[in-house]
Amino acid sequence: MRMLLGLVFLLALTSYSSATYCLCRDGVAEKDLQTSIDYACGVLGDCNQIHEKGPCYQPNNVKGHCDWAVNSYFQRARQVPGSCNFSGTATTSPNPPSTVVTGCIYPSSPGNAGTGAPGTPTFPGPPAFGPTGIFDPSGNDALSLITAIALTLGFSVIVFLY
Repeated sequence: MRMLLGLVFLLALTSYSSATYCLCRDGVAEKDLQTSIDYACGVLGDCNQIHEKGPCYQPNNVKGHCDWAVNSYFQRARQVPGSCNFSGTATTSPNPPSTVVTGCIYPSSPGNAGTGAPGTPTFPGPPAFGPTGIFDPSGNDALSLITAIALTLGFSVIVFLY
């Protein structure tokens, strides 16, 4: 029985995988979205995709470009807690934006975020222009925290029983 529980637990560990995107919130002033774009693109994000003639240039609006910029930053920051806040203008989502056009591929994990050009700075920490790292108990952060706690406790019990 213990072996079966151990195998089920290990299967749960290996099969858990989810995409996480960082997207700008709806209803935020364009000035604030532009501040997020400027920070994300100036520090760590790869914003070449949203330049004119880039595959993610459309939709050509501040919200669409903000979604790309903060997600690029978030993925290149390895989804560090607080790196998808941008003074409250962004939040995590399990889905890419609904406005993504054909040919535009949003990275959904640090592993597919690409690498920067030589000389690209390393992650400097969460955005410094406002409060960051706010824990939203109704969002994806809570699910990740609960999952991590459950998996840690489960693994500890299995190890203790052996």
